[in-house]
Amino acid sequence: MGLTREIGEFVAGLRFERLPPEGIGTVCLGFTDCIAVMVAGWNEPVSRIAGASFARPACERSNRPLHGVAAAAPERALLYAVAAHALDYDDTALLGHPSAILVSGILAEAAETGADGKKMIAAYVAGYEVWAELIRRERNQHHEKGWHPTAMFGALAAAAACASLRGLDAAQASQAVAMAASLAGGLVANFGSMTKPLQVGRAAQSGLLAARLVEAGMTASMDAVEDDLGFLRAISPRGAVDTESSARLGEDWAILRHGLNVKLYPVCYAVHRALDAALDLRVEHRVAADDVAAVTLELGETQTKILRIHRPKNALDAKMCGEFAVTAALIAGQCSLAELTDTFVQRSDVQDFLPKVRIEPIAEKDADEPAHSPFDRVRLALRDGPEIVSAPVYKPRGHFARPVGGDRLWKKFSDCAADGLGALEAKILFDALQHLPQLACVGDLELLPAPRAAVN
Repeated sequence: MGLTREIGEFVAGLRFERLPPEGIGTVCLGFTDCIAVMVAGWNEPVSRIAGASFARPACERSNRPLHGVAAAAPERALLYAVAAHALDYDDTALLGHPSAILVSGILAEAAETGADGKKMIAAYVAGYEVWAELIRRERNQHHEKGWHPTAMFGALAAAAACASLRGLDAAQASQAVAMAASLAGGLVANFGSMTKPLQVGRAAQSGLLAARLVEAGMTASMDAVEDDLGFLRAISPRGAVDTESSARLGEDWAILRHGLNVKLYPVCYAVHRALDAALDLRVEHRVAADDVAAVTLELGETQTKILRIHRPKNALDAKMCGEFAVTAALIAGQCSLAELTDTFVQRSDVQDFLPKVRIEPIAEKDADEPAHSPFDRVRLALRDGPEIVSAPVYKPRGHFARPVGGDRLWKKFSDCAADGLGALEAKILFDALQHLPQLACVGDLELLPAPRAAVN
């Protein structure tokens, strides 16, 4: 049949009743965490600039994403996804950030299709499984070639999710994914700038545009994903990509094997294991930053390349800096939204500590997550004492294999959303998202108390 056609058949035939019950909670987690960070990122500079460019009119832009965004659905998806990724605090899986794209696209499209919570969940799984099917076929790391995997695969996944919500038939769904393959784009070289969240926003927007254009009669090739001159080979770092085997869609559910990893720190995921290790050492050995003469981070080679900024000058730089993350952990005892500010990054004690931290790459790759080494580790050389070494960290806290509990998830949600929404409204929204299958329509999320003030 060909991979593009197989994808279309799967997407067109997927229904809530077919989903593995264990995966539904993962989708609720994705919606909950994504909307939390979306609210937190809604008034970030990159979100405000995007809003001024894509919303109609910008002066009526609300202080709450789900209330009164005056934009067509594709542009609304872009604004949602930019905000969701603005802080680099959104969940991870599949070598990228699936919920920032899928949730954003689904919220925007469901507002126009009237889809209920069950249809939204099915659309999320459609996008997630297509994303997983595509990345499993590549032996090498797209980051190393310079591609931003979230922006690349996310466009096709968003098209699949939107095709599901709009009820496209198999041929239309195939063409929507094929068209999105031509609209995908994003570079690692733009990490550490506002373009990184814009790349995520464009992926969500492109998926919606592709599905809508195909539904209106525009065509795309039915082999655009697997052709020798198609998507997978075009972006393959070394050409070692499987374009011929049959898809596993609907047979081996990726959402059960990979799930979602909730980020507990608003910095690049490549340094989260090292952050856990540094924070644990600080507590266990009662280490203060002044006690430390030097720090060594043992990280995977690809992680090291992704953490491309080494002397950050502002909060955007700091998100892509492994040295900063551990510096914040040792100086402040945490790496939270409070430390991801220009003021903290530019503090003299922070800037003076950064040169003490060096990264030592590990060549070996994790079999399940090849963008990472099998484990990360931190070594602290003390001024007056022996070197102390952390235990190897195989999975960071919040990983699918070390999941957050309900209390911890609510704490993150509250930390992100309470200032913008108010504590009561944040709790109401949290509870609604935790019970997504019972949601009658997206409008029910909008019928919460009106925002306190408009943002001009």
